[in-house]
Amino acid sequence: MSANSFFRSTGFRLFAWYAAVFGASVAILLFMVYWITLAALDEQLNDSVERETQVLVDLHRGRGLDSVERAIQLRAEELRAPRRYYLLQDKHGKRIAGNLPPMKATEGEMVLPVSFLYPDRRSKAEDPAGAYPIVAQGRRLGNGEFLLVGESRYRAVKAHEAILRALAWGIAITVLLAAGGGAALGTGFLRRIEEINRTTRSIMDGDLSKRVPTRGGDDEMDHLAINLNAMLDRIQGLMESLKRVSDDIAHDLRTPLSRLRHQLEAAREKAGADGEPVIEQSIADVDAILETFSALLRIAQIESGARRAAFSDVSLAQIVSTVSETYAPVAEDSGQRLKAVVDPTPTIHGDRELLTQMVANLIENSIRHCPAGVDITVSVGQEAGAPVVRVADTGPGILAAERDKVFRRFYRLEASRTTPGSGLGLALVKAVADLHDASAELSDNNPGLRCTVRFHSARDDGARTNSARGAPDTQAPHATA
Repeated sequence: MSANSFFRSTGFRLFAWYAAVFGASVAILLFMVYWITLAALDEQLNDSVERETQVLVDLHRGRGLDSVERAIQLRAEELRAPRRYYLLQDKHGKRIAGNLPPMKATEGEMVLPVSFLYPDRRSKAEDPAGAYPIVAQGRRLGNGEFLLVGESRYRAVKAHEAILRALAWGIAITVLLAAGGGAALGTGFLRRIEEINRTTRSIMDGDLSKRVPTRGGDDEMDHLAINLNAMLDRIQGLMESLKRVSDDIAHDLRTPLSRLRHQLEAAREKAGADGEPVIEQSIADVDAILETFSALLRIAQIESGARRAAFSDVSLAQIVSTVSETYAPVAEDSGQRLKAVVDPTPTIHGDRELLTQMVANLIENSIRHCPAGVDITVSVGQEAGAPVVRVADTGPGILAAERDKVFRRFYRLEASRTTPGSGLGLALVKAVADLHDASAELSDNNPGLRCTVRFHSARDDGARTNSARGAPDTQAPHATA
């Protein structure tokens, strides 16, 4: 499968839609969790600073400034890697206690940059928390003193980074799960579709007994398979009924027609000169009807596959040579030139009688539908190690629009209706080709038409699959017999 075909396939579209919807849903969920968590961390940090500030303010109200000073000194000494910051300064701006430099007294919430802590350098190497800004709250005390309590954003930033890493891993895992789920969904769906395709290819190949497998899941695909199988059962029944009726008609009518012919022959012997031409024409008409019924029965027998039991190794080169020699005088009587080109070919496994009939029908088709002066070439050779039989003429040919119809039973071109024939000659050719897993093709001979029957090489016989045989022919053979 080419890249363009893959991207246009239903499996890829299912995979892409599933991955996109699943991935987008999980990504939105993860980002919502991310923003909510960040907001909760910031709120928790502000609440921590506010509670600590309120504790020291209450301590100042209850026990005085000295108690606040001692509490700040104890807190500052206990912080080995200071993440809490304190500043207690008098009304003149002189620092009384704390680990922050004096500053302008400003009440309310604020964020102090790193440069406020270390004006000469960004941070201390021994204190990683000092590399982050401070969330602080300032309060004025009763006698004009100023209290500032702050906390480094170190823990919040680290938590933020941890959440980002978790988010990245979550998105990566989501993408993998979405891809795996999409691939599994697409593969499972396509596997069911391929089962239907295999069944239809087998049916197109002539095996009407094939059915779409079901899995017992009672899902939509099983319902589709059940409906298709019911339709195929109905079609098979109708086809078998039609075939049985056709065979019965051919069998039942052939006996009275044969009896009628014998009676006409007896009447001809007794009739006078006036009645003899009429009886002769009647006998010819009966012979044509009997020939039609024989051809129908022969095609039915071939399509049933019963003749495979008589397969043996046969030489196409020998068959083409023999048939060409037989029909060369016939072509000469019609003012045509028949030439055989026989190259060595490997033997094939087939029915000699049917293959002889196939080559004869192709030659008869060209002789019957081409005018005098036409060259007819019958050739057999190899292409890509496979035997190929061709019958090419320099006659008028047929329109391209008619080429896909000439294999039908009783189908005759408008120009062929004035010539003898029943329209079954090429139908028999196709039946014989199908029986031997061969393909029949039509192409321009410039001028004229070329009918090609292409067999498969011996090494391909075991490797061929129903999909290869089920592909429809792109071209049909020459005009009908």
